[in-house]
Amino acid sequence: MSLFEFLMVFVSIIVGLGVTEALSGIARQIRFRDASGAYWVHSCLVALVLLALVQNWWELWQLRELSQWGFSSLLFMLVPPASMYLIAHLLFPDPVRGSDFRAYYFGPMRPVWWLAVLAATSSTLFRPLAFGSDLVSLDNVSAALMVVGFVTLGVSRNPWLHAIAVPAFLGLLLWDVLYWVPVIGTS
Repeated sequence: MSLFEFLMVFVSIIVGLGVTEALSGIARQIRFRDASGAYWVHSCLVALVLLALVQNWWELWQLRELSQWGFSSLLFMLVPPASMYLIAHLLFPDPVRGSDFRAYYFGPMRPVWWLAVLAATSSTLFRPLAFGSDLVSLDNVSAALMVVGFVTLGVSRNPWLHAIAVPAFLGLLLWDVLYWVPVIGTS
């Protein structure tokens, strides 16, 4: 087993748990679709979280060539997937049956934005602090925009702002994945 494989096992478990949480919530929402009030912005956020979890795991492939890791670098690498796992856990009310997803979105679910700030900030700072790469890069622009946006969504309860920002962030993350690391390989 290589060093990279050893480290990725732990990250993959956390990412897998986050994906499981989100997909379980979606399944419960589908099961009780007649007894719960869906909210399209919430659905966009669920898609954003799923894509962010997969994107975080996908982009870590770039670290496969590193021959040494410090424990602090490992801990720093775990912050984004752990934060996204917590977000995925908080995405759906318990119980789903009879829930008003719009009220849940603007109520008990609101701490997800501060976890999103933590995830996006640590994702942006991880490589520069752990491995000395450039902080200011085009690849970090989307993450910096998301940090500012997540702070804004964390303090705002304006439905129009959320209705514009959440789908925009989903599009921005999709663009980030397709533009910066659309393919991985061994070369």
